[in-house]
Amino acid sequence: SLDDTILKGMYDTFMGNMEKTNAAEADDQKAFEALMATKVKESETLQATLDQQTGDEAKKTKQLAESKEILDDTKAQLGADEAFFAETKSGCQTKAKEWAERTRMRTEELQGIAQAVQILSSPDAQKIFDSAHSTMFLQLSSKQKGAGSEERSAAFAKLKGIAAKYKNLGLAQIAWMLKSGGHFDKVLASIDQMVDMLRKEEQADIEHRDRCQASENKNTNDMEDLEHAMEKAAAEITRLGGEASRLDGEISTLETDIGSTTSNMKERLALRNTEEADFKQALMDDSDAVQLLEKAIESMREFYKRNKIDFALVAKKSHQEPKYTENPDKAPETSWSGSSYGGQSEETSGVVAILEMVAEDLKGEMKVGRKDDANAQEMYMSEYRKMKDTLNAQMAVKLAKETELSDVNADKLDLEEEKDAKGNDKDAEASLKQSIYQDCSWVGSHFQSRRDSRKAEMDGLVEAKGYLAGVESGEVI
Repeated sequence: SLDDTILKGMYDTFMGNMEKTNAAEADDQKAFEALMATKVKESETLQATLDQQTGDEAKKTKQLAESKEILDDTKAQLGADEAFFAETKSGCQTKAKEWAERTRMRTEELQGIAQAVQILSSPDAQKIFDSAHSTMFLQLSSKQKGAGSEERSAAFAKLKGIAAKYKNLGLAQIAWMLKSGGHFDKVLASIDQMVDMLRKEEQADIEHRDRCQASENKNTNDMEDLEHAMEKAAAEITRLGGEASRLDGEISTLETDIGSTTSNMKERLALRNTEEADFKQALMDDSDAVQLLEKAIESMREFYKRNKIDFALVAKKSHQEPKYTENPDKAPETSWSGSSYGGQSEETSGVVAILEMVAEDLKGEMKVGRKDDANAQEMYMSEYRKMKDTLNAQMAVKLAKETELSDVNADKLDLEEEKDAKGNDKDAEASLKQSIYQDCSWVGSHFQSRRDSRKAEMDGLVEAKGYLAGVESGEVI
């Protein structure tokens, strides 16, 4: 019948909608489970990153404090070294000029002495001295009395021999002073002055040597310290470069994770909007169907209302087939009589009951749909909050990484500047080394020879003084 056809069509439509809804729900559940698995993995990764960063933060804080302390100490040491370097450089330059002048004068003096010794030690000079001694002895004997003249001549000969032995020009000059009539006391005083001068020169050489050794040692130590500091800075710069590369990689990974989280949030929002649109469409379709059913029920009941027939109290009537007489020309008798018509209440009440049942099912489905939509909205908001928390955590970690990267790059730049400054200091120390060499190079090559020559000269003076003192006291015959 028509009612069965309508009901069957409605049933097929409802079943089709239910199958689509179930399929969509299964897809949504599958997508939700995949999303939750991804988020759990991201949460574990972020927690591990957080634990690592917490440990790194403590380590970096300690390193920062130590680096600041080292930097302060280095700056203080640098200031002291620069002041010492300026003072030492100025002193070395002055001493270099003074020593150059002393060396020049001493060289000229030694050249003069060597030339004088060569002249005085030549065979011709020896003959002249012997002849002059004989002549002077005869003159002295003619002008002076007693053994004094003989003592002076003997003293002159002895001093001349000592001067020749030690090649001491100063002693030769003293001998000539004695020969020309100088008093023994004056001669001894001259010898004492020369000895004192040689001792002062010895002390000056020793002080110069000690000063040079101290300057050379300090210069060597400072250059080694600077070299070590530069190597240490280079190693730290390399380490910070690796740290910066690692942080760049982690920031790139975080940017990828942030993009993935943002994309997931957009996909989840689009999925929720689709679910909401589908729910509203299904709700509208169910509402329209309920209205149509209620309208159909009202239409079927309208007949009984209009004819004032109590639909609920209509008695059930048996259906009777019309009976025909044997006379074909006579119409069959009807199953009703009179003009009063009570309607097909039995069939109508059945259809109305079915329509009411379908309407109630639709209303129940709408109620369940609203509840499911509320649950879906609550689930979406929960997922959204979790994804938002994850995004905020990723952004916070990224900001911390960027801050750490900025600090690492700043430290690296400071170390590079410090390394360059150490390199400049090393160049300055190299220049100072050259200045020290110019002032002190003679110490290694001539200090001992000067000491030996000075000692020989002093030995000759002491021997001459001893002899003259013996002559003056009458102990030397």
